[in-house]
Amino acid sequence: MAKEKEEISTERKKALKEKEKVKKEQEARLRKRLKAERKKLDRIVTFPYKSLFIIGSVLGIVFLLYNYYIERNTLLGSIFKGFILFVIVYFGLGILFLIWFLILAKVRQKEAEEKRRLEEEMARERERAALEGKLERDLLLKEAQEKREAELRKLREQLENE
Repeated sequence: MAKEKEEISTERKKALKEKEKVKKEQEARLRKRLKAERKKLDRIVTFPYKSLFIIGSVLGIVFLLYNYYIERNTLLGSIFKGFILFVIVYFGLGILFLIWFLILAKVRQKEAEEKRRLEEEMARERERAALEGKLERDLLLKEAQEKREAELRKLREQLENE
């Protein structure tokens, strides 16, 4: 009897350990998935800034090299002009991106409002159809009850007449 209890308790301990192991594995997978999602969101958020920086830097460096070697300006003047071009490109394209995203957001917002309005109309239409169906069923039920009562009266009259 004691051996059976010990076997049961050891089996139970093993089962609990396995459950804990499975639970820890699931939590680890969930943490890994969340970490991957966070990285993905970070890349999405930083992409526009990195893109603007790279585009502005390349244009600024190309303009600096052009100014220094081809136009034969001084190094300090070329660096200054390259920096000015970088700032103009970075902020100019940034503003253009911002305007583009705002327009896109407004368009999507209008689409979402239109979709919500259509869903509300569909819900009202379904509700109206359900009410019409209920009214029609009630009307049919009343007519059936009136016919039944009329038939019952006829039968009563016939029974009274006999």
